[in-house]
Amino acid sequence: MKDCKLPLRLQKFEALLRSVEDNHWQRYEILKEYNKWMQGFRGEESVMFHLDPISNEDYRIYHDIRLPLGKYYFQIDILLTCPRFILVIEVKNRMKHWHFAKLLNQVTVDGKRTKNPILQAKVQSTKLKRWLAEHHMTDIPILYLFVNSNEKSKIHIDYDHKYSRSVCNSEQLLEKIEQIENQHKIEILDEKDLRKMNRLLLAKNTPDNTNLLQHFKMTSEDLMIGVRCNSTKCNSQMRYHAGTWTCTVCKVKSKTAHHQKVLDYFLLIKHSITNTEARTLLHIKSRKIIYQLLAGMNLPCTGSSRAESTTKPTTQ
Repeated sequence: MKDCKLPLRLQKFEALLRSVEDNHWQRYEILKEYNKWMQGFRGEESVMFHLDPISNEDYRIYHDIRLPLGKYYFQIDILLTCPRFILVIEVKNRMKHWHFAKLLNQVTVDGKRTKNPILQAKVQSTKLKRWLAEHHMTDIPILYLFVNSNEKSKIHIDYDHKYSRSVCNSEQLLEKIEQIENQHKIEILDEKDLRKMNRLLLAKNTPDNTNLLQHFKMTSEDLMIGVRCNSTKCNSQMRYHAGTWTCTVCKVKSKTAHHQKVLDYFLLIKHSITNTEARTLLHIKSRKIIYQLLAGMNLPCTGSSRAESTTKPTTQ
């Protein structure tokens, strides 16, 4: 019902990496954090692949759901709904060894203490229960599971640990769901309830819209202006002449090289751009050329003056 697509936060990271010089003082930190988030997304992508066989009328699957609760939001990596139960899945993708100790419920990864992903999933399930109650949804068992998506890592759980039923590797996920099915056979939600829940989840889902420039203590002055060549290992400045962008180094040509630059602006700066702002961004002096370039992107425009109209994307 909500497919596995690159989250808005990662789209912004990629836009930022395209927009800063290789020697920028924050590039290393940006890249390090981007890799962490991308590793998590790849893990969720892998788990969604393992869930594909049960993606049908009975099971409704949602990737990366973020819902408001009080003053804050809570986020669920993967959510499964069906007539008998709801399953909250917390995904981790680390190439390390997990150890769930019985004493004090401590969790270590390669010997270092870390947050307990099972408790994280439990907290999210509790919040989801409150959220559904606030929206007058029928009470239904909400279960939780930590899924380790990295095939190279191992999970060790102390003997007779209560967590053993709430953790599995991605290869065992369908088997774990089958076990849950055998324990929850009574149908609580009918098709009307499931459709209502689906509409509610999709309508209230609020993607994380973090301002990365603020996050990394940067401003728009840190971003490169002009259009860069997107050829492999080139990234040199391009110049616009007679309807075509041409790389000053490798001489590759493009009619649409400016598209990505404008879309990156929407992701990083704001959701609209004026002709004046676009002239600075694309390093072109002509109002007429800028108008033609933006109009060619089929973006909706507002404003009384064609030359100074504001252009904005229809979607993020």
